Amino acid sequence: MCPHCAAGECELDFIRSACVYDDVSKNIMLPFKHASTLKYQTLMSRAMIGCLRDLKLDVDVVVPVPLANRRLFARGYNQAALLARPIAKHFNADLDFDSITRKYKPDMGHKTTKQRRENVRGVFKVVDKDKFAGKKVLLVDDVMTSGATFYELNRVLRKARVSAVYAVSFCRVVHAI
Repeated sequence: MCPHCAAGECELDFIRSACVYDDVSKNIMLPFKHASTLKYQTLMSRAMIGCLRDLKLDVDVVVPVPLANRRLFARGYNQAALLARPIAKHFNADLDFDSITRKYKPDMGHKTTKQRRENVRGVFKVVDKDKFAGKKVLLVDDVMTSGATFYELNRVLRKARVSAVYAVSFCRVVHAI
């Protein structure tokens, strides 16, 4: 659990990660994300489901973190969407790819947590706010570095009157949180 969550300071209802970003997880996540090595998809999604098992979640909608169209076109796929499919199936929840859009911003690379929050501020837009009203949403991403993306999605989803926002990633960077 990250220090913010442990201290009760998490803005979301919870954030979980299947593993820490280290040499092992990096050698799974980076080829999956950037080199179309999709053979890791099942291993990653199963690990993510496993880290959520003890929570006995009631999830209405699973939302993979959206990519900007420019990045989606360049990469050819949204890695979070590939991970989200089996997770949604596991929870018998709707899978929503289209209700949140993302504007393009340069990669966050080696930015600080504060710079990451500023960079991602205002990039997400909920297309149909009524679609999420009263729903419990599970956000899915491959890696969490600072939490800035999840926090910004939480902000826009709360404006859409969701009842809960959960998040899960395959791995998380420990030193940046």
